[in-house]
Amino acid sequence: MMDEEQDRISNLSDDVLAHILSFLELRDAFKTMILSKRWEKVWTLTHSINLNNKSCVRRFDQRLSLDKEIRQRTTFINFINGVLFGDNMIFPVKAFTLSYYFGYADFIRHRHSPYLIKWVDAVSTNDLEKFDFSISIDCTFPVLNMPPTLFQCQNLVTLSLESINRVLICFDVLETACLLSLKYLRLVKVRFEEENTLKNLLSGCPVLEELYMEPGDTGFKSIPHFYFISPSLKILRWKREEGFRGYFVVKAPKLEHLHFVEHSMLGFSMSVSPSLVSVVMDIGSSFGHHGHISVKKLFQGISNAQKLEWSTHHTFMAKVELDNLPEFCNLTHLKIGSCQDLYFVSSIIQHSPHLKHLIFDKDHFISGPMTWSPPLPVPPCLVSHLETVEIIAPEGQTSYEIELILYLLHKGKVLKKMIVTPFSCMDLRRKLWESPKAGGCKIVFSDFPAGGTSR
Repeated sequence: MMDEEQDRISNLSDDVLAHILSFLELRDAFKTMILSKRWEKVWTLTHSINLNNKSCVRRFDQRLSLDKEIRQRTTFINFINGVLFGDNMIFPVKAFTLSYYFGYADFIRHRHSPYLIKWVDAVSTNDLEKFDFSISIDCTFPVLNMPPTLFQCQNLVTLSLESINRVLICFDVLETACLLSLKYLRLVKVRFEEENTLKNLLSGCPVLEELYMEPGDTGFKSIPHFYFISPSLKILRWKREEGFRGYFVVKAPKLEHLHFVEHSMLGFSMSVSPSLVSVVMDIGSSFGHHGHISVKKLFQGISNAQKLEWSTHHTFMAKVELDNLPEFCNLTHLKIGSCQDLYFVSSIIQHSPHLKHLIFDKDHFISGPMTWSPPLPVPPCLVSHLETVEIIAPEGQTSYEIELILYLLHKGKVLKKMIVTPFSCMDLRRKLWESPKAGGCKIVFSDFPAGGTSR
């Protein structure tokens, strides 16, 4: 019985125990010091700080009095100060994760919150490998300027800065950024004051592979251009709900995945990337509610993509430019979302000779005066490659939508399956069943994509 009740965990090495504790929030790991003398200093060997002060904020618990909130916040701040500067110091810090919620006590007693910058500066050494910092606030608060030392951490692999509810995080032009090991960079509602800030930051990240940016509503109003220039970047994700009236330039020869959501911009250009696999483009208006975009600049850099998801909202492309689309020789999967012009659909199918799978998502055509003109000659993909067409449609279809669907069914020589969702489109069902088919195409009606009854 004594052997069975033996404390085997305490007999593990310090390195193993520290690794286990590194998965806990630091305050929970700290509590293990009361277990025995063996555990008194184990938590300090984790080299990891993972903290969340949500429980110290009154807005998450209305019963928490201001005095109690101040006491809890003071205890939390003192704990971090002790970990970074005191007797219980964790050194070196390799991973720093802090989710900080500003409460009323911060606003009253620590208006400029110098302790936050002090903590960031303390962990910004060459030992740091992961930095994940997010802040949230519901009231007006000064912008937090990240210290330059953060962008000198040569062994940093992951860097994430996020503001919630308000644009709070800012950093100045970085002429000497030196993030030699950084592979993943995430910037959410981070404010840039100068056009060169992003360019200089990326120039100091020679092995960067993934960049995610979701700017806030006041982040870039004075910036005319954004340059995404990186010789190593493989994944670029940009998402912005509010419009940015500026230009985007992408020069990333190793780019594999591009996900770009922007609801108002003046222009976009991208250098050709031979390794491009997938592209998601969700583009809004260029000027107010309606705008015109340059097809050549928009498509010349993404024409190597194997998969393309395309949506435009209230944005027109000139017919003369659509006639000169580049060839999408590698494109096998095409998904059309909101689209202002059926002629674009006709043109891109015509210029995608190896297209195998075509999807029209719900609300794929914006209401308005539109007509369907079959492309001439018949697109090569309909003759030799197109195998699947999926229509994820609203309850009713307009005449031009039905004409387009019937055209694909009739001209698709190797078409194997056409999936129509929802199942309740009775008029479309009848016309599809009555329409002549070029080959042995199977028509599937479903209430959900990729399933249902067939004929």
